[in-house]
Amino acid sequence: MKRAGLLAATLLLGCGGAERGPDFPTTTSFPEVARRPPSFVADDGGRDAVAPEGALEIRTLVVPLDSEGARTLVSRFFMAVLLESTSDLYPLFASQAWVVSEGSRQPAQQVWRARLAQLDYTILAGRVVATPQALRTYTFASASRALRDGVIPPAVPGEVVVVVTPTLAWSGKTRLFGERLAFRIRPKQAEPAYEIAEITEDFRLP
Repeated sequence: MKRAGLLAATLLLGCGGAERGPDFPTTTSFPEVARRPPSFVADDGGRDAVAPEGALEIRTLVVPLDSEGARTLVSRFFMAVLLESTSDLYPLFASQAWVVSEGSRQPAQQVWRARLAQLDYTILAGRVVATPQALRTYTFASASRALRDGVIPPAVPGEVVVVVTPTLAWSGKTRLFGERLAFRIRPKQAEPAYEIAEITEDFRLP
């Protein structure tokens, strides 16, 4: 069993070569080594680290959030708002999602509960609130572009910021959306899906 384990480890380490196959051990005997219980080393956040001898290092594979997935989530947000469907809207928020407006920071569900209670968003149902050209997407790699555009950039590599400039924000004399909404979107921790972590929008209820 020890020889099979060493052979498997060698196969894994050797798969990095593009042209050359893995190097297999040629010896037919292996020294007896006292077994050690595995230890689990937490992810060091990207810093170079060496696991202790005999330790088993486990890292969590994080699937990066793609821009198209982020834009789709924003579309679902607007659809839920125009239908005034809290059952569709609230699941889009992270457990501690926030709305940042005029310097204040409030829980997203609380903010939208008040807005849906006081304003009629269904009057815009079926109309185009924002065209694809009104959406701008920023990844962690394009953080410098976000800063040039005056947008708060993604804070970590897994985030995407989608900025929407609504082409239809009013119903008569009543404002329903701010001039610009910036959605900070991130992957969920426990499932392969995305969630809204923060919305920045300068808006005040009438």
